[in-house]
Amino acid sequence: MSDLNETVATVQAVDISSGLASEGLSSFLAGIYSNGLLGVGIFIALLAGGVLLHRLNMDRTYRNVAATTHGGEVSPEDLREEMFTRQGSNFNAAAVAAWMLLFAAFAYFYFLTPEIFPGRNYYLVPTLSSGPVGFAAFGLFFLLLTGLAAAFIPKELYGYYELSRETKVAIMLTVPALALSIALSVQLGTIFPELDPAARGLAFLALFGSEVALLWPVYAEALGGIR
Repeated sequence: MSDLNETVATVQAVDISSGLASEGLSSFLAGIYSNGLLGVGIFIALLAGGVLLHRLNMDRTYRNVAATTHGGEVSPEDLREEMFTRQGSNFNAAAVAAWMLLFAAFAYFYFLTPEIFPGRNYYLVPTLSSGPVGFAAFGLFFLLLTGLAAAFIPKELYGYYELSRETKVAIMLTVPALALSIALSVQLGTIFPELDPAARGLAFLALFGSEVALLWPVYAEALGGIR
């Protein structure tokens, strides 16, 4: 009987510990996604870091190639042309769509409702937010605004890196992940002023997880160069 009591007590202790850990993780996540300036700062920092590391990766490759020419000259333009690798039309289309959705999902998450930025959000334009096209116009605006950059980024980033099949799959899976983030943000906009922390947290994870996946080839190459 005492053994049974000890087992029950152990199970209860494990359940309590798991519950506390889960609650702590949820609180930590909520603290991040509810801090608009922190979230926007992280988003921009990841993008800026990717741009900087991409340039450093290209410069390092150029120096390494130049050092093996034994006095011969090679221009950065010629090297870029030789390095460029076509990744396939299906992947390129998915990558362009993913980058467009990334910027749209970012806008939907932070600027659709007053939940995070009370003074800067779509609800401050009631003629649009409550109009026939509603939230769709908000997303369409950002898709058009970032369309050119989104079309350029995949070619510039992925054309100069060796992408494994797993990496390509991860990048392509960001399309449904970002679509999920947008759908959850729209749901949050629909039920506002009611809040749904679970939906907000999942939308946050889908958004930032996708951003990391899209930039991972650049960061991985930089880490490899450091080693």
